[in-house]
Order: sequence, then structure tokens, then C-alpha cells
Amino acid sequence: MNRTTFFKVVAILGVVVAIYHVVGIFYPVNDSPPWRHGVFIVVSLFCSYGFIKRPKYFLYFFAVLSVQQFYSHGSDIISTWQEKHNIDWISVALLIAIPFILYNLIVDAKGK
Repeated sequence: MNRTTFFKVVAILGVVVAIYHVVGIFYPVNDSPPWRHGVFIVVSLFCSYGFIKRPKYFLYFFAVLSVQQFYSHGSDIISTWQEKHNIDWISVALLIAIPFILYNLIVDAKGK
């Protein structure tokens, strides 16, 4: 898979994440309040745009978002395990995917 196709797939996944957060506004999908889901609808759609257009500043935005996601979802993994002895698979998937996405953004930025 070439990088353009990779970023198109990731952009589609960003739209799927936005849909998840739309659902989260109306139905309790996790402990997040509706306003937080609203914020991440905007963030997810912006990321989808960024993955397609890849403006120079997007790498920095995504790097900061990566730190926030590792803090948030990393904490979710730990608390879910401690409280329920379950694995938060959504958080695990995100924490696996984010470094691959960030790496490809870095390589793409160096090639421009």
C-alpha cells in the first residue's frame, strides 16, 4: 500500500471515529460527557482533512494529539483493567495505530 492510499484509509477511519462520537452525544458509549464527544467530532473530522491534504502544520497538530491520546487512552486501559479486569480494546487499537500514523506523517513531511 502506498502512502496516499494509507492516508485515505486513515482519513476514512477518522470519519468512523467522528460517527462514534456523534453516537456518543446521544447514547452513553463511555463515561465522556456529550461536550467532549462534540470536541472529538471536530478533531476527528479535522484529522480526516489533514490526512488527505497533509498541510505542514498538521504533523505538529497530530503529534500533540498523539500525546493527549496516549495520556487519555493509556489511562483508560489502566483504569478499565484495575476496575473491571477487562481490556479496553478501542484504546489498545488507538495506541497501536497512532505511532504508525505519526511515523507516516513524519516520513511524508520529510519527502516534501
